[in-house]
Amino acid sequence: MQDREQLWALAQEAMEAFGPFYREAMTAAAQATGAPNEWGALNFARGAQPAPFALDRFHALVPYSARKRLAEILETLLRLELLERVGEDAYRLTGQGLEAVAGVFQAAQEKLAAVKPLPAKDMARLNGLLFRVVKATLESPEPKDKWAIAYSRWTDPGKGAAPSVLTDQYLTDLVRYRDDAHIAAWKPFGVGGQAWEALTFVWRGDARTAAELAEKLPFRGHSAESYADALADLSARGWVKQTPEGYAATEKGAALRQEAEDATNRLFFAPWARLSDMESVELRGLLTRLRDTLQAMSESH
Repeated sequence: MQDREQLWALAQEAMEAFGPFYREAMTAAAQATGAPNEWGALNFARGAQPAPFALDRFHALVPYSARKRLAEILETLLRLELLERVGEDAYRLTGQGLEAVAGVFQAAQEKLAAVKPLPAKDMARLNGLLFRVVKATLESPEPKDKWAIAYSRWTDPGKGAAPSVLTDQYLTDLVRYRDDAHIAAWKPFGVGGQAWEALTFVWRGDARTAAELAEKLPFRGHSAESYADALADLSARGWVKQTPEGYAATEKGAALRQEAEDATNRLFFAPWARLSDMESVELRGLLTRLRDTLQAMSESH
């Protein structure tokens, strides 16, 4: 497991190293949609096609945010005529919305296509290994709900696309699959997303009070008062306790949070067994070269 965790950390570093090459163009395209802070919901709506995109599904994908905040995002996109209502709390992309979200990813992919960090044969091998893992995640019986990765797949331009575009796609798919795995890992504990995220922040020492949670997570749409209620619920469960500095995880809470982390890793890394030990070592070498070369290319610009 530790070897796979290190491999995944390396994959994330490689993915982040692509950022400087496309981030500016993608940000400009997101601004052009007229909803630079809300356009991500268009991505989910596109991924849901041909089915409508429901508020319930949106909240299932982003359970840490206030349902009211997510509804406001959808209504903003409705007013901008990027979405149309097709039922109670259900939406579909308009032609304008489809064009807008496709434009955001096209802008990123055009920039990525020009990036050639490794020889073609090495990029082809790298993408072959990564795609086998992605394919295994889609075929895995667990977790039952794999909406995040399913919705990520629509941006895959196909195997004939530029190698760097495919690498970034497959790495993004795996990030989304980890989202699916983590949600599946904590859902059985019987708390909502807000309380779970509050526990995570307290467990990691990133926040100790309701005010700190509201300050660090304003995009979630929760008030300090609602975080106070969430912390009180966690305290009643025996998962956190009050201290002079604020809340801290109890032994029970820390053990439970670690249990969820272990379950996340079990679900997430199971498909990686599709690769042999030798292939995993090969993948590690390719990702290391990719990361180092991208970082060097970025620094030289």
